[in-house]
Amino acid sequence: MFENQYNEEMEAEVRRLEGKKRAAEAGHPEWDNACAGCGCRLDIGVELCEGCGGEVIAGIGTLHIT
Repeated sequence: MFENQYNEEMEAEVRRLEGKKRAAEAGHPEWDNACAGCGCRLDIGVELCEGCGGEVIAGIGTLHIT
């Protein structure tokens, strides 16, 4: 039980750090996340915007700010 919770927390932290890295690479280190395709601003937990083939997950949208 605790192992599953730990793994989920670590996976979430990895996604958060990957998003911060993409944002910095897109030239916006102040953002929490950026699209891996075009570099637009995204909510945390999303790798690609809709325009680049990503899916909108319920409750998680994309913010197209470049």
